[in-house]
Amino acid sequence: MDAPKLRFKGFNEEWQKAVLSHYLSFNNGINADKDSYGHGRKFINVLDILNNNYIKYEDIVGSVSVPAKLEESNKVEFGDILFLRSSETREDVGKSSVYLDKDKYALFGGFVIRGKKLADYHPYFLKLNLESFNVRNQIGAKAGGSTRYNISQAILSSVEIKMPLESEQTKIADFLTLLDKKMQKQQEKVELLKLQKKGLMQKIFSQKLRFKNENGREYPEWRMRVKAKDLFQSVSDKSHDGTLEVLSASQDQGILPRNLLNRKMQFASNNLVNYKRVRVNEFIISLRSFEGGIETSSYDGLVSPAYTVFKISSPENIEVVYFKYFFKTKNFITRLNNLTYGIRDGKAISYTDFSEMKFDIPSIEEQRVIVNFLSKIDMKVEKEKFKLNFLKEQKKAFMQQMFI
Repeated sequence: MDAPKLRFKGFNEEWQKAVLSHYLSFNNGINADKDSYGHGRKFINVLDILNNNYIKYEDIVGSVSVPAKLEESNKVEFGDILFLRSSETREDVGKSSVYLDKDKYALFGGFVIRGKKLADYHPYFLKLNLESFNVRNQIGAKAGGSTRYNISQAILSSVEIKMPLESEQTKIADFLTLLDKKMQKQQEKVELLKLQKKGLMQKIFSQKLRFKNENGREYPEWRMRVKAKDLFQSVSDKSHDGTLEVLSASQDQGILPRNLLNRKMQFASNNLVNYKRVRVNEFIISLRSFEGGIETSSYDGLVSPAYTVFKISSPENIEVVYFKYFFKTKNFITRLNNLTYGIRDGKAISYTDFSEMKFDIPSIEEQRVIVNFLSKIDMKVEKEKFKLNFLKEQKKAFMQQMFI
């Protein structure tokens, strides 16, 4: 009998097999000339699908103005499904979202395939069904391409799904919607804590917020305009045999071993002899960092010779983690950006430029208090992120058991 492992009480009917073309008719989206964008009706594109569990008119970022006849044939209305037509990865191609705005229709772009509603179904249930392992597996296997993966209207039409009665669709969709709302609230909690930390860091590093010692007295005045070259020293250590892990900068997780970054790269150890060794708590000027330009390594490993590595000159006077936080402040990143202006045209952040930057430094005792304070906020953020990940895993587990 075709039925999922986990069902609500009272539902015993077999799920019916069908192809997607029974429920949806497919069309590619609008490709307008460049002057048509930025005004007119809201226009669903790739990021709207990837960033939204479901899409409403006000959530859509882009807009386009096209003739009335073209607009009429490219309407996205309540219950329509939008598919990602092309992707760099097989895992993402054909991902979908559902349009749930009853008041306004939207339009859709050329990198998107619209599934227009033909038959009765619960829109959010169908969207969830399209995320199930079996359906995603079918779409991924049928996608064509080598450097990019693509799906067509014909491929989507042939995808097989299994559907229960509409009453069971509604029950499942309502249950998972409640879980989505919990996840949304938890995500908001995480973002709020991050925002609070950012605000506190700005106040602390600009000295608008100062700490007092255990006797209730203020710490000594900060040393003003200390040059980076008096605090740090450049390191270019190539005394290794090429067997250490190769590290790289990620967009949102700092420095990581490359085998954790899902990059298909292989290295022969004799090609790594020119790589630089970086140790735990050393800093790396990273051109790939999107949250500044300087990362702190938590690993002992090797980095490309293109990276600049530096470390604290006098560890007895400087708390490494203090600078880990400081290098992520808005003020510092703005100053660093002035040094890296034109980086896409071939310029780089040189250690010489960095070494001339000047900082105001608190005493080592106050640095430790600041690190302790910010570390506690980090622990709160991690605790809330753990709860969020738990909810995500919970939804994943339900999805595996509630769909075929």
